[in-house]
Amino acid sequence: IRWLRSWFSPSENPNVNPPAEPVARPAPKAARTNGPTILVVDDDPVFLKATAMKLENNGFEVITAKDGSEAIQAARRKKPNLLVLDVNFPPDVASGGSVPWDGFRIMSWLRRFDDFKLTPVVMASMGDPIEYTRQAIRSGATAFFHKQMNPNQLLAIVKVTLARSGVIRAPGLDTNFQI
Repeated sequence: IRWLRSWFSPSENPNVNPPAEPVARPAPKAARTNGPTILVVDDDPVFLKATAMKLENNGFEVITAKDGSEAIQAARRKKPNLLVLDVNFPPDVASGGSVPWDGFRIMSWLRRFDDFKLTPVVMASMGDPIEYTRQAIRSGATAFFHKQMNPNQLLAIVKVTLARSGVIRAPGLDTNFQI
């Protein structure tokens, strides 16, 4: 529960308990619809919603998909500037389980099209961060995000990745940061 609360908590320390009484907070920043577009693909609805909200509150346009076939359709239709892909998915129900989609297969399939050859990809998983980081980088992903990390780290990875690819200009952001 602390991990989920950290996604929505303004506190830098995810171990700090929320106040007992509701606190008046300023309204969230309006999402800019003209910001970079990010496709977030994950079969976990909680992670999908929390990630979308975090990115939208920071000015990104977010498209979500819950499986491989939705991801392919959304990517081809909207042409996102960055992909955040879960590593593992259950069997693809939309195709009767005939295509065992995972994040690596989605990335590989999209790379066949010229529109996506240079699109940065951030892989995400709850699995072994060392093994999945190696596998993600070898497969052509830009970075790996372990889902139990602080959500602000995902935001930093997204911003650095988009700045390196020239999609956004990030004043004061160190783009020499190693992911």
